[in-house]
Amino acid sequence: MGIQINTNVSSSLIQRSLTSANKEIEQSMVKIAYGRINKAVEDAAGLSISESLKAQARGSEVAYSNAQSGINLLETAESGLGSISENLQRVRELTMQAANGTYGEAERNAIKSEIQSLVSEIDRVAESTSFNDIKLLNGSNNNTSLQIGANAENATNSLKIGDALGSAKAETLGMPVGANLDNALSSSTNAAQLLDNIDGALSSINERRSNIGSMQNRLESTVNSLQIKQENMSAAESRIRDVDVAKETSKLTQNQILQNSSALLLAQANQNPAMATILI
Repeated sequence: MGIQINTNVSSSLIQRSLTSANKEIEQSMVKIAYGRINKAVEDAAGLSISESLKAQARGSEVAYSNAQSGINLLETAESGLGSISENLQRVRELTMQAANGTYGEAERNAIKSEIQSLVSEIDRVAESTSFNDIKLLNGSNNNTSLQIGANAENATNSLKIGDALGSAKAETLGMPVGANLDNALSSSTNAAQLLDNIDGALSSINERRSNIGSMQNRLESTVNSLQIKQENMSAAESRIRDVDVAKETSKLTQNQILQNSSALLLAQANQNPAMATILI
């Protein structure tokens, strides 16, 4: 049987096997490092689905953060309203004292001075209560809303909180201020009528605090829902895109063995033509 010198068939076959093993090793290492799908050519449908799931997961994560910030904002607003309510309660106590005809002018002036200070404090709290530089109780952000969904396809993904953030200044609440307050405290009769204004202001504050509580409950529920959704989306995306590390590692090991074997066989195959040339 003749020896083929010009064409080393065995070497060509082994080289092809070695090239294939090298390619498989490279692909396995990329998959272990970066996942099963890195390019559309690897799994076009899987890539499309996983990218959509990733977008939803990230959207849910952002919405989760938005909802948490919303809770913190509402807590800040509620704290401010609570302070205003305490001041109004004290104003009411003092007004009831002023409505008592047994107080003299000096006592009435002392009561008036404290009430005026409390009303000024109400306005200060309403003006200064803020969250991330957003004024919450001065009436400048009545259209504030929160994006609490992964997308904006319907109104349920946003929560309008501006209605609870209207002005909580004394005059807006129906309280007399300035000269009108002085007049309201000028006599026991007028002081008695002022109680109606105070009760109306307290009712308004209580209603807002109740609304804020309802919004906080909704946001707490939303936070829990978004957290579960984000976890589920991430898990689904991972199942599609990530590689089975154990399986891919086993495949990598097999191809590395094949690579080493092919390299040894190739060295032997390449010796045959050289040996034939020596014999000639």
